[in-house]
Amino acid sequence: HPALPVTAAIAAAVGFGLMIRAWWLFRLAGTAICPTETSTALITGDVFSISRNPMYLGMILMLFALALAIGTAPFYLAAIAFGVLMDVVFCPYEERKALLEFGVSYDTYRRNVRRWL
Repeated sequence: HPALPVTAAIAAAVGFGLMIRAWWLFRLAGTAICPTETSTALITGDVFSISRNPMYLGMILMLFALALAIGTAPFYLAAIAFGVLMDVVFCPYEERKALLEFGVSYDTYRRNVRRWL
């Protein structure tokens, strides 16, 4: 389909905003941003109250924004592949890790906030 530059710009801005806001909340809490490091704080407010994975969601939105801007199938496929990879590999790993680190607190959070939206 033809490129959709305005829609792409909006999606990119929203995605970037989500990702940066989540990153900033991690910095404010003084907890690890890298998923393989030990987390010292469970952040459940702000953008984490609408998605358990706002950083990944932001990245996916930015990839879809690129697909919208260019308008070709390979870019859409890349965005979908990245989303599936996050959902099938990275999110389950991080959720198991968070459950071990935060126990009942994380389990309650996980039951109340969706993985994506």
